[in-house]
Formats: sequence, C-alpha cells, structure tokens
Amino acid sequence: MKVLVIGSNGMTGKRVVDLLRAGPHDPVAMIRNPDQRPVFDELCVPTVLADLEYPIDHAVRGCHAVIFAAGSGSKTGKDKTVLIDHIGAIRSVVTAQVQSAKRYIMLSALNADVNSTSAIAHYHKAKGHADNFLRESDLDWTVVCPGGLTNDPGTNRVAVSPECFGAGNTSRDNLAATLVACLDEPHTIQKSFSLLEGDTPIPEALKSL
Repeated sequence: MKVLVIGSNGMTGKRVVDLLRAGPHDPVAMIRNPDQRPVFDELCVPTVLADLEYPIDHAVRGCHAVIFAAGSGSKTGKDKTVLIDHIGAIRSVVTAQVQSAKRYIMLSALNADVNSTSAIAHYHKAKGHADNFLRESDLDWTVVCPGGLTNDPGTNRVAVSPECFGAGNTSRDNLAATLVACLDEPHTIQKSFSLLEGDTPIPEALKSL
C-alpha cells in the first residue's frame, strides 16, 4: 500500500516512516516546511508539502492508507490544538473518504474525551472530537490511544485494551511499531484501544482485539 504519514517529521512520525520503508508498504511523508525535505530525501522517501490548516487533497490523492501521527505540540497554544488535533484531523478524515484512501489509522491519546475535565482538557477534547468523527465514517479505521510517550527503547511488547481511559506510559518505538502493524491486522479495523507498555508481542496483542 501507498501510505501517507501525516506528522512525518515528528518524533513518532519519523519512526513510522522508518518502519514503513523497511517493510512491504510505500510511505509518503507529508511535511509542512520544505526545509524538512532533505531528511526524507536521504531515506529515499517521497514527500508532499501540505498543511492541515488547509485542504490536503493533493497529499492524500493516490494513497491507499493514512496514518495520522500529527499534533500541535506542547509548545503551541490552545488555538493550534483545535486547528490541528481537532479540525485538521477531521479534515484529513474527510479527505481520505473523498480520495478513497480506505484505511485510516489515528494516533489519539489515552483519556481522549469530548467531555474531558483533565489538566489538558483542551487537548483531550480535541482528540475526542476527531476520534468520534472518524468512528462515524465509512473508512476502515483504527484509533490507537497511547499513554504518556517516552523515548525508551522499544520492546515490541505491549498491553492493549478496548478501555481507552487510565494511566501509564508508551514508548514511541512501540507506538510506531503498533501503528504500522495495524495496517495489515484486520482485527484492528473499526477498533479503538489503549496501548501501554506490557509483556505481549505486538502481533499477538493486536490479534486479541
């Protein structure tokens, strides 16, 4: 499959691209800044310049799947959270439908909820709205909800649950490996699940959903 990675220049997105290029699928890195292109040129990964605050049809066109790994980031204001994590994510879902990119994998967050009262409620609400919109679409969707992200080395062993609330950590390595593994695991289609560090190999964990 030709897979568009939205948020490819982020810490998780770069890991997703690396895994895709090593496997049977063909990644396309969506970037917002032309200065980011040389990184992917060195990897022989094609790029497309697009911004979630504007139409992205040209980026999705011709792709079979989308992995949404974008985020406004902790250093931006609440307005950017709404523009990227909420409206931008929904824009990407609509575009995937229009452009027939049937497989869609959303990187969400543990405790994403439109009624959140958490310390970062604006973020959890934004993710919750985007997740709900995706769940109501006719795409072959998957919503992955990791805990607090770490840069610990990946173990390829995780714990998954259909309960997407709670606490815990998830390494970016294990998260990226799970996002990529979902592409070819039918048990993850139309499923939402939490992803935390655990003892179960990723393929086995996904088959249990």
